[in-house]
Amino acid sequence: MNNFWITVTHTAAKRLKSKAFMWSTIIMSVIVIGLMNIGTIVDLFSGDDEKVEKSTIAIVSDTVNNDIVELLVSFKEGEFNYINYRNGDLESAKTAAENNEYDYVLAVSGDTLNLEAELFGAGTNFMLSQQVRMDVQRTKETVVTNKLGLNEEELAMIYNPINFRELPLSENGTVQTEESHMQSYWMVYGLVFAIYMIIILFGSMIATEVATEKSSRVMELIVSSVNPVTQMFGKIIGIGLSGIVNLLIILVASYVGYIISGANYLRTLFSDVIDVSLLGYAFLLIVLGYLLYGGVAAMLGALVSRAEEVNQAIQPLIFLAMIAFFVSIFGLNVPDASYITVLSYIPFFTPQLLFLRMGMTTVPTWEILIILTVLIISVILINILAARIYKGGVLMYGKFSFKDGMKQALRLGKREK
Repeated sequence: MNNFWITVTHTAAKRLKSKAFMWSTIIMSVIVIGLMNIGTIVDLFSGDDEKVEKSTIAIVSDTVNNDIVELLVSFKEGEFNYINYRNGDLESAKTAAENNEYDYVLAVSGDTLNLEAELFGAGTNFMLSQQVRMDVQRTKETVVTNKLGLNEEELAMIYNPINFRELPLSENGTVQTEESHMQSYWMVYGLVFAIYMIIILFGSMIATEVATEKSSRVMELIVSSVNPVTQMFGKIIGIGLSGIVNLLIILVASYVGYIISGANYLRTLFSDVIDVSLLGYAFLLIVLGYLLYGGVAAMLGALVSRAEEVNQAIQPLIFLAMIAFFVSIFGLNVPDASYITVLSYIPFFTPQLLFLRMGMTTVPTWEILIILTVLIISVILINILAARIYKGGVLMYGKFSFKDGMKQALRLGKREK
């Protein structure tokens, strides 16, 4: 047991003292603080006196009702400056826009009942065109209601929204509101992305750590004094601890950024984004997912003789992580799909997909317990297999071969006691 903790502390200390870890942590902390104060930074460089000029839109009217055009032109509080173009037809207006006299051209035609509008402009984006469409729609509604002579009470009857509520069938049932849906959506998305990054980054670290020691022949000295299995789990835990330290430093940087900004991020974060009741499950699934993928990464790292072969060796692991990530992203829109339910039982997909189901749908307690049991048993069995292959793999040198390497490592592992 003493050798285990020596390996853990040595691996963690080596990772924490490395220049790559220090610089990456510093850069990430600075980025986090900067993002939390992005508004202040933008104001600092832009200045308070500068005003954003409105885009000018030339209106070419071919409608029998010019009240709509006149209202658009008179509306000065919107995002655009509408101008009634009277110097020619649509083609001349487009030519003027090409010569930078206007930003966009809006062609309005038809009567009030069948009004048509076309927006012309270079680089017109979706949000801009939607805003112009809403301006034209609101203007049309104003003209129509004025013609009908409706008073304020009648207008309120038309535009006043209905009171709509969604309630569960049973007394103890629950329904998902828009707020709770978005809260679960972003929390699940964040965890899925976090698990993916942990697998890619720390899995590569574990495999590279083992391969580097093998290529420098340090491994031969280590296995003579430390049991290879103890060494493998020590490296997995050590790198995991360094990752926790990295995360804690970034959380401290986030808090510093929060204090500097003076905003109320924390209350918004815990009330509108993070579901505190799911944080325990999130931590458990991250730990189990790390141990599952970490054991496989250590095993694959032991099969290579040079650090340059690590990327080739861990490709299957990365592909599994990518598949789980993309399935989870697609599953955010259909969390109750049957394929999501089935795949959540597969250990390599469980950390992402089980949390996806728990966050976006209602999963029975008995099903959660079954899936977690399958995952825990899989972590134990896969790490036992990985330890056996690791025991023989650290003694192997030569060209990397996944299939033959595993067979040879298992044979060598059985001989080593």
